[in-house]
Amino acid sequence: MIVSSVIILVGLGVVFGMILGYANKKFAVKEDPRIVKVEEALAGANCGACGYPGCSVYAEAIINKGAPIDKCTPGGSETLAALAEIMGLKAGKKKIKIISYLLCQGDCELAPKKSEYIGVKSCAEAKFVGGGDKSCSFGCLGYSDCEIACPFDAIHINEKGLPIVDEERCTGCGICVNVCPQNILVLQPIDKDVLIRCKNQEVARNVLKECKIGCISCGLCEKNCPIAGAITIENNLAVMHYEECVDCGICAVVCPKHTITDKRKEERKIPVITDKCTGCTMCARVCPVDAISGKVKEQHKIDPEKCIGCLKCYDVCRFDAIELIEPRPKIIPFYKEKKYNKTTKEYVNR
Repeated sequence: MIVSSVIILVGLGVVFGMILGYANKKFAVKEDPRIVKVEEALAGANCGACGYPGCSVYAEAIINKGAPIDKCTPGGSETLAALAEIMGLKAGKKKIKIISYLLCQGDCELAPKKSEYIGVKSCAEAKFVGGGDKSCSFGCLGYSDCEIACPFDAIHINEKGLPIVDEERCTGCGICVNVCPQNILVLQPIDKDVLIRCKNQEVARNVLKECKIGCISCGLCEKNCPIAGAITIENNLAVMHYEECVDCGICAVVCPKHTITDKRKEERKIPVITDKCTGCTMCARVCPVDAISGKVKEQHKIDPEKCIGCLKCYDVCRFDAIELIEPRPKIIPFYKEKKYNKTTKEYVNR
């Protein structure tokens, strides 16, 4: 009896196995082999910067749903080129790397603590208790939420309690931006030189009490900016409108509190075009204030009164025909009277 039962069970197992095997082949869903290739081409960080929960889901979305191929921020231009090749698409222009920037300079010395926080070492937890322990309620709390969250080891808290971003390691995935409870981490192109590094919207007298380097909404940046509408004062705070800003750094020079920083501060000089110029017109095309003139294949000239020292012409010249000679004045006299309107391409009286 036992033997016959075993034989029957084995027979049923064989039959059902054959049925399942047939069903597996008959009803199998064929996976596009490109999904594996796409996933391998992605950065593999599973950071969610693309808007999907992971690289595998994003890969499936690209193949099966036609999702854009340019959403992998950590992968950069190399990943974009690889995906374009797999999908038979054009990669388009090379993307400028995006990285995270801290819009705060109020370290433990410049913006001291107003109280002693005792609790979980977390910015989010500290903010929950009385808005944080910093004298400036808008500033960085320095409890490493961004450092812990970063999957690329690109952020570290320095000895003064501020996060320092490693520009080479940062991929611009945005995870640190999302976890910061103070909203003082932002994503910007790596070639962005000038930043207003303060979020304090208090009136000036309060800012002076809370931080030695905070914006006091004096308006000097707005008044001296050569580009109409590039900087405005809103809610007691200088605000940069990056679609208008040309990165000249004049606002950083006139800022009395050094709230505005300029990565190229030491380079800023009025450029001069030498006889090496071939008249390619590239410098004139990139000049944001129409300060360069000249005909094709003839030596160009820079109007020193109009030049704002943004260095865009210097950066694009392929023939080393532009030299930085004359120191740029703190306030360029021409722009005391006029501002340049990028939309109308005209100089307008202030």
